[in-house]
Amino acid sequence: MEETIIRSADDVFAASDLPQFSVSRLQRYLTCPESYRLHYLERLRPKLQSANFVFGSALHVVLADYFRQGMNPQENFLHLWEGLKDIELHYGGKESWENLRTKGENLLSLFLAEEVQRITKVYAVERSFAFRISNLPMPFEGIIDLVADVDGKKTVVDWKTSASRYARHEVILSDQLTAYFLDQPDAEQLAFCVFVKTKRPKIEWLFAKRDGADFAEFLQKVAHVTSQIEEGNFYKRPGRHCGMCDFLPVCLRDKQAIEKTLIRVPTFSEKGDGR
Repeated sequence: MEETIIRSADDVFAASDLPQFSVSRLQRYLTCPESYRLHYLERLRPKLQSANFVFGSALHVVLADYFRQGMNPQENFLHLWEGLKDIELHYGGKESWENLRTKGENLLSLFLAEEVQRITKVYAVERSFAFRISNLPMPFEGIIDLVADVDGKKTVVDWKTSASRYARHEVILSDQLTAYFLDQPDAEQLAFCVFVKTKRPKIEWLFAKRDGADFAEFLQKVAHVTSQIEEGNFYKRPGRHCGMCDFLPVCLRDKQAIEKTLIRVPTFSEKGDGR
């Protein structure tokens, strides 16, 4: 169960080692092309998974189970989180296994008490999609967390967990939601439902819409980035984000830190060959 929680959407779609593209790949390249190369081509990964990432993944799992099967999300989360108690994760700041356990339980309690009634008819849960884009030599793929009526309007919903509130512009400019709307063009609105894991838990909805100009801009961006990847244009893009990057030791040529913090994961074909 723990291994299932920790997997990312890109890991799901990489099962056959076939070329594919996604919003995660787009965002990583735009943030830093060298990070894209190290993650997807060199297949480097941190030895210790981020506790925050695993926490967010656990919430995704229990929310999917709730809307798909009616499983109690609080009880499900506590069960999943208990299974991670002895798993070594990277905890930042004042966080701990106990702290995140309490935050998860409180957030899900708040969701059930104040938010779930806004969600009525459910059309799809964790919907996988793949479509072809003109001039893109590979399928564009993704997973939509939820398609449902929210406040009476058909809505594409993406669950988010965060230590702070999202800004309004983040939902308006989200490439992720633009891609999802391409798969669900009859949706009346797009939404981030943000589980804010502060000391006093909060759940916030941010809504937005898309139009033809948004689609054109997004498709142009995807075409540009994939052409850069195909041409092998990878370079370091320094910035504040470097401090949060798993691959900083590589860029700093810190061999000791590289050996301590990173591993190379095999491709699925390599696993099949027993390598």
